[in-house]
Amino acid sequence: MCIRDRYMGMQYFFTGKLVVRPTHAKLTRDTEFFGKMDPYVKVQLGERIFRTRIHQEAGKTPSWTDAFQFARKNEVVLHVQVCDEDLITDDLVGTGKLSIAEYCTPEEERKKVTVPIYYKGKPAGELFMEIEFEPDKLGPGGKPKPVALPIYQSATIK
Repeated sequence: MCIRDRYMGMQYFFTGKLVVRPTHAKLTRDTEFFGKMDPYVKVQLGERIFRTRIHQEAGKTPSWTDAFQFARKNEVVLHVQVCDEDLITDDLVGTGKLSIAEYCTPEEERKKVTVPIYYKGKPAGELFMEIEFEPDKLGPGGKPKPVALPIYQSATIK
């Protein structure tokens, strides 16, 4: 028995500058027994990770004004974590992910998105973000040109 990848076709996407702005969250999970949470967000695309400022004493309704710029190459998923800053060890409120292909198009406009946040498989709230994408101008006449990647499906062969 061996595993073999089968060619399934091509996937087209745009490279360019992706700007992500976490704006606010509505959290249902609270990590504090006394007082209010001090939440912040980590945003990751590929190997690059950014972190918002801490919203002190925001509890379950934090907001942020940070903007993060990524150089998108072939990444398809944006990962987010909402954490609560503590003195010794920060607590994880929850994680989420967003498929970014539908937001990385030649239309350069800011889009509002909602990312569900989960902790150990259970809902922990929602993170609201704005996403803006500016494609690289690689085609004739300075127009965006999609990049193609092959899609493979793994199959077990007996």
